[in-house]
Amino acid sequence: MTVGYRAARVLTGRDGQVLRDGEVLVSGERIEAVRPGTTDPPYPVVDFGDATIVPGIIDAHVHLTMPADGRDYAAMHRDPDELLALVAAANLRRLAAAGITTVRDNGGRNTVMFAVRDGVRRGYLAGPRLLLAGRPITPSLGHFHFCHGEADGADAIRAAVRRLVAQGADHIKLMASGGGTPGSRPDRVTYTVAELRVAVDAAHALGVPTTAHCRSTQSIRNAVEAGVDCVEHADFLADGRGGAIDYDLALVEQMLSAGVFVSMTLQAGGAERMQRFRTADGPLPPAEQAEYDGLRRYFDAKLDVVRRLLADGYAGRMAISSDAGPGDTEFARTDLWLRLAAEAGMPAVAAIEAFTRIPAELLGLDDAVGTLAAGKVADLVVVAGDPLLDPDAICHPVAVLRSGRRADSPRDGTPGVPLRRVERDLCASDRTRPERSRHV
Repeated sequence: MTVGYRAARVLTGRDGQVLRDGEVLVSGERIEAVRPGTTDPPYPVVDFGDATIVPGIIDAHVHLTMPADGRDYAAMHRDPDELLALVAAANLRRLAAAGITTVRDNGGRNTVMFAVRDGVRRGYLAGPRLLLAGRPITPSLGHFHFCHGEADGADAIRAAVRRLVAQGADHIKLMASGGGTPGSRPDRVTYTVAELRVAVDAAHALGVPTTAHCRSTQSIRNAVEAGVDCVEHADFLADGRGGAIDYDLALVEQMLSAGVFVSMTLQAGGAERMQRFRTADGPLPPAEQAEYDGLRRYFDAKLDVVRRLLADGYAGRMAISSDAGPGDTEFARTDLWLRLAAEAGMPAVAAIEAFTRIPAELLGLDDAVGTLAAGKVADLVVVAGDPLLDPDAICHPVAVLRSGRRADSPRDGTPGVPLRRVERDLCASDRTRPERSRHV
């Protein structure tokens, strides 16, 4: 049966297009048409009034087994695998309720996330469709070593890639620099170009794309030279110099030439706390003011990198993502994505495309999701008000459709049961589509 979903605004996700008083016709799992609303149509219409329809939101960088409760990495991973699976289930519910219909998990312990994904596909859990890295590949005691993906040397790295793909990894996550794990440093590289290339070649031979955690400029350089498909974070930290920024235009041009995507984890690093401090009534106590000042310096530097990437031509290949889970980086805070993007000079409509259309391209799913167009899978979110004017609106969905079914109510909110075929079609590894293996 065809149903029309109508709202004051429809953001198609294509070239900033905003359709006024628009309508999305959905037939089964697919979009039949996107067009202006018609009078007396021969099909039922759900009219949401002063609302906005956007494509299903995609978060291309999360850690679902981590609860974003402020504990450090070590404390979070003192919990057993069974409890980590329950944390992931709770986070999936939050994401689904917020209109996030596709998620790329960038690292969890052991095989926990593979089991969670099976639970979603079988209908035991409600949640978005999932693309998984499984265990991140990292050197001994490197960043995220507690996930048990440690590998040193070419043979161990190659074996780790093959094992992950056999277990069902959709992409391979490589730790090219250190991070927040005690004992590692974000401004220092971990793997050499040769070691990264072993992982990239092994993954690509199996039709699986790669992404690399890169906080330092040299780690970005190593990853790009090794042939990775995507760079996470892209902080451009000066190697060995703490928080100093070393933005390299020649490297950016090399990245563009190679077609490398950037997954810009805009929210990570304390955006929630900074927003709370900003909106506090009255002056902050000295300790909180000092914390706010430190956060402001950190985000000023991060947003300056975003501005420079945009100015240097990266608008079409930079996805906005969250890195939710570690520390207190919350899930489903799309309002913060819009606020920070605006500070970096991105129009709201472009920012929304950076978490719909562009990550769909990054994930190799752009023939199915990421924009609203005839023939695409019917992933769409209806939000109250106008997110182009009010960032808070993006966080208030009044309806969520995933593959044509309402996914925002308890009765219809277990999409795994009727959607198993679509799940397999969309989330199958790129090894079934080798011509797209270079586009995550």
